[in-house]
Amino acid sequence: MIINKRQIGDSSLLAVEGVIKLGQSARFLADALKRSLAEGDGHVLLDLSDVNYMDSTGIGELVGYLVRLRAEERKLILIRPSERIVQLLTVAGVASLFPIHDSVAEALAAEDRTVRAAGPGA
Repeated sequence: MIINKRQIGDSSLLAVEGVIKLGQSARFLADALKRSLAEGDGHVLLDLSDVNYMDSTGIGELVGYLVRLRAEERKLILIRPSERIVQLLTVAGVASLFPIHDSVAEALAAEDRTVRAAGPGA
């Protein structure tokens, strides 16, 4: 598994390639999410377009970090998850918890609209 990280404004973008499953790859993802949680104060965008497999361990890591980020009023935003991953999230009953977008630009625009709609001081 490969994870490339970059900052976009105050948000972190993690572009993930490979598989996310029980063992080293799930720990690697958890470590990357943990660093993003500790290092920034913006949302975490997780580009899953190059993830070809995820098991329940990967789903568990996503949900765990979703909860941690929400506790800090931040979001874990999924970018381009495959249909299979969306189905896994749906079967697990957690798909509706995540903002899911088709591109980084779409995700950033949606979050910008959310901030503007909340008004000054939000």
